[in-house]
Amino acid sequence: MKTVLLASLSFAALMVVPALLLTGTALLAQGARRPSAADDFLLATYLVVVATFLSTVGFMTATVFSARWRGLGVWRAVVIAGALGLIAPVVTLFGAGLGPVLMLPLFRSAPRVATILFYLVPGLVLGVAALLIARVRPVRPSRLPPE
Repeated sequence: MKTVLLASLSFAALMVVPALLLTGTALLAQGARRPSAADDFLLATYLVVVATFLSTVGFMTATVFSARWRGLGVWRAVVIAGALGLIAPVVTLFGAGLGPVLMLPLFRSAPRVATILFYLVPGLVLGVAALLIARVRPVRPSRLPPE
């Protein structure tokens, strides 16, 4: 369970930090200063954290039931999850490009469910990708056991 939690934290951290850095940079680089740039940053932080939380729940849902993932070395799982966390915003945008045909009716009838699914599904997809990466590259023994 330690592996799953640390890998999920790595996924979340490497998903949220670049988004917040880009948000802060965009707010500081504005030509005409907004009267409440701090408020804008706090709102953007809230939205990024909620989206990251939902994607992380999806990622954790896909990985928590895998014995192979739980059996991975902690460092390896953290690196795989962190790398997938870095590309998570791109996967979410790709889903936004493909999803309107499927999600638009759901946004009209149940907007909260559609919003949760909009961010949860990319996390699930990346969780499955993490499981595939863990399966493709088996762990090599670091040293031979003593004879």
